[in-house]
Amino acid sequence: MPNTDDVCRIPRMQSEKIDGFELLETGTVAIYRSIYDRIFWDLDHAAAELGGPQIDFANLIHAAAHLRLVLERVTTASFVASYGLFKKAQQNIETAKDFGEMRKRVRSLNPHYWPSAFGPVEHNGKNGLGVLKNIGLDESEVGRNFGTVSRLLHAPNPFRQKGSSPDDDLMKLQELVEGLQKLLPFHIVQMADSSEFLYLRRFPNGEIQVEAIKTTAPLL
Repeated sequence: MPNTDDVCRIPRMQSEKIDGFELLETGTVAIYRSIYDRIFWDLDHAAAELGGPQIDFANLIHAAAHLRLVLERVTTASFVASYGLFKKAQQNIETAKDFGEMRKRVRSLNPHYWPSAFGPVEHNGKNGLGVLKNIGLDESEVGRNFGTVSRLLHAPNPFRQKGSSPDDDLMKLQELVEGLQKLLPFHIVQMADSSEFLYLRRFPNGEIQVEAIKTTAPLL
């Protein structure tokens, strides 16, 4: 994973510098940016809850609440270009009996709903921008983490065998925060029912830039 300073020195993307790309102007960009303003707010607060010198169960609850909102918003963010699809994806989250069912429904609407880390890569001896493999929280890991935060936010079943310890829960939440922090600040996502991609960058000063692009070359 490139360090933040390296990524921040990348100039603003210009279509003529990247073969096959065409910059788009769309209102979707502003909506996506506003969603990620809140996503990063929740993610930063979760990290703060888990990073203090003394962490108690209240910190775990607060962090879990922030992280559940992050997971839900990231899951639906790729649908913002279509009000109908966004409402359908939101309903899928609200009515699914578990994350497995929710994942199946959401993937049927957009197989590429989960973002991918995006940044400097080398291909055939040339430097450019591309998808960074195995960086951050993978879509296949979302269900397990969704179950962790949901369990912490619900009253436990007194007849169920004893579950994980607070120390185990703390470690899982910290790993989730770390995975999201690696994935989200520089990522690309394909919009639902569209050939359009959104490329988001969050800089150390908190500024968020989002660009909409189209390309004939497959990215995901």
